Amino acid sequence: MRQATHSLFAGGADSTPDIPSESVNLVVTSPPFLDVVQYAADNWLRCWFVGLEAKKVPIAMYRDPSNWMAFICRVFSELARVVRRGGHVAFEVGEVRNGTIELERLVLEAARGLPFEALGVLVNVQEFTKTANCWGVNNNSKGTNTNRVVIMRRI
Repeated sequence: MRQATHSLFAGGADSTPDIPSESVNLVVTSPPFLDVVQYAADNWLRCWFVGLEAKKVPIAMYRDPSNWMAFICRVFSELARVVRRGGHVAFEVGEVRNGTIELERLVLEAARGLPFEALGVLVNVQEFTKTANCWGVNNNSKGTNTNRVVIMRRI
């Protein structure tokens, strides 16, 4: 039986020099949704479990969609380096700004010209619960109402 190995790195996804080239079979990730979510505040418990201080983790936040897309292009350039041929990327995003921006469209555009084949976009439409309402999110009227997973294969 082969022993599983793992590594934990905290840093920008657009520069991962500690990860060897063509060493990754699968990447499952979700970038910041422009400037919509306060990730440090929302992920403090995850950081605590792995011994990181949430406020010290660099998080790329962009208000302008074109700047966000340029960041995602840099991320996919780095993914092209670390993901093996035949490996996969599952890139979870959503729609923002009251549904006027569908981030998967920007992801697909950002990856254009890089060695990835888009296999599809999974769209999960959520029905909000009372728990969401207690946080001020009314059913399908505020926030991110769908999750979209862009699935790509490294060619």
